[in-house]
Amino acid sequence: MRRVAHAAAVVAGAAVGVLLAAPVIAADAAAGKKIYDAICADCHELKDHAGKPAADLQKSLKAIVARQKKHKKQLRLDDEQIANVAEYLATAK
Repeated sequence: MRRVAHAAAVVAGAAVGVLLAAPVIAADAAAGKKIYDAICADCHELKDHAGKPAADLQKSLKAIVARQKKHKKQLRLDDEQIANVAEYLATAK
């Protein structure tokens, strides 16, 4: 019983350590709007993506940047830019 409790504590501690080590990016919707207007708006309508969860949008954008998801043109965005665009789209109406 003690081994199971100890193992659970080790796993929980490791999970917390991973979460704390992950970079946290404070998303900026205004910056995301500028990027969206400059790069995305020519081909994508805002209404197609507005209001979707930021996490889902980030996942999709990261896949496009990594060329894991088909897209008309290659995107070159860093994690901060991706977070900003996702925040803009998630909060847009």
